[in-house]
Amino acid sequence: MKYILVVMLMILVMISGCITIEDESNHNCIPPEKFIDGVCCFDENNNSICDINERTCPETCDDNNTCTKDYCSPATNYECRHDEIKPCCGNNLCEENEELSNTCPEDCTIIKMTDFIHSFTGPDYMDGDTFVFIHTGSNETDKRPEFYLNISADKFKIKNIRYTYNCTDSATGHKIDSIDATLVEVAPGYPAFGHENKYDGEDYTIYTSFFSKELLNSISVGELEEGKTVQFKVRFFKKDYRKRSKLTCDFDFYFLSPLKHVRKQLKISFI
Repeated sequence: MKYILVVMLMILVMISGCITIEDESNHNCIPPEKFIDGVCCFDENNNSICDINERTCPETCDDNNTCTKDYCSPATNYECRHDEIKPCCGNNLCEENEELSNTCPEDCTIIKMTDFIHSFTGPDYMDGDTFVFIHTGSNETDKRPEFYLNISADKFKIKNIRYTYNCTDSATGHKIDSIDATLVEVAPGYPAFGHENKYDGEDYTIYTSFFSKELLNSISVGELEEGKTVQFKVRFFKKDYRKRSKLTCDFDFYFLSPLKHVRKQLKISFI
């Protein structure tokens, strides 16, 4: 029993000696240095890791490129990494998944639309987005202003084209409230009267229609094949040609497949 007590006493003395030695070594560090892992070093965040051995990631690794995954971690040795994302909408590349799913019109041009163009020469002219219509002769012989807008299915079949329009005459204050029209049929060549949608208002009669010079047979709204073009036509008939007016019309085109909304504006000045 005495032998066991002697051994335990010796062990306690040895442990006490080790602590004393470590404490004495720690006293050799000049504050604010601390004794960590056998050396004197700074530890400003008090996490028991020498600051000289501690690395952190930058506050941000953002390279302002939406087509890269930006990250940093101990696994990257605390350096920023920028992994390329594929497919990615916005990299100016039409990639397979984007093309098939119609999800990225920015990279994959799905629908092409021109601005409204007019078919006249002579005294009529364009001033910005305003078409200035100059009267000649009587109401029976005046030219009717007509405008055309090309719509092309560049990459995919276009389905379910719809459009609305509303016009305001700033001279009279009269408005043509939103006209909701659905393309039922595209006629080959210049359409006959029966293919046109007609609005008969107080001051104007407005005709709209779709037609295609390249299609031999009439087609339904849902079947504008890839690479094909239809032309949206709008023509105005002013009932009292003697009065000046300024007509502003907003056209909204809706493509339900692929999903897209395009707005075009047309201004006409009768002088």
